[in-house]
Amino acid sequence: LETGYDILFFWVARMILMSKYLVGDIPFKTVYLHGLVRDAQGRKMSKSLGNIVDPVDLINKYSADALRMALIVGVGPGSDSNLGEDKIKAYTKFSNKIWNATRFVLENTENFDMSTIPMIAANHQVYLDEWKNLAIEITKEMQEYKLYLVGEKLYHFFWHQFADVLIEECKKDMNDSAKYTLLYLLKQQLKALHPFMPFVTEEVWSLIHNGKPDKLLIIEEWPT
Repeated sequence: LETGYDILFFWVARMILMSKYLVGDIPFKTVYLHGLVRDAQGRKMSKSLGNIVDPVDLINKYSADALRMALIVGVGPGSDSNLGEDKIKAYTKFSNKIWNATRFVLENTENFDMSTIPMIAANHQVYLDEWKNLAIEITKEMQEYKLYLVGEKLYHFFWHQFADVLIEECKKDMNDSAKYTLLYLLKQQLKALHPFMPFVTEEVWSLIHNGKPDKLLIIEEWPT
């Protein structure tokens, strides 16, 4: 069960008691408590203060993916979240980063055959090893419900390692090792980012697979 901490006793405990009484079993064994979403000044949203934010308005302005990331990254279980438009706007830029990085990779790997792994250069292997270690790390954290850490780490790796460093390095020499590394890491990161940013990742995934209906990202396995 995932719910706010403010109704732990008023609703969650009573669900357990009623279920135990009626059917002799409890309805859930794990409860993930999120905090309250507050305004940018940390005040509780209320009609009297006039500080209520309509999520539909934010989605229309910044996208659902940006709003999802703003609500997850930096917000641990049970922690209240101060939601301001600046934070959401930052993740709109991240969506654009994913889109632009994907376009660059696809433009430079057109007709590249991924079925045969080329000789990987040492400088590219460094990034593959980094991703391997990160994949192990975030898988464990996902199982521990540390979603805020996973989202932040994926954001950092994609923006600062993949886009800002690796892509810039590969621009100087777009050989088979570079093409394989770029395409492989792009696909792996999209799989990991999908639970957090399902719309932009599904869209760019369709570009990789030319819109084939049997190649949906949502049914891909979590990267290992």
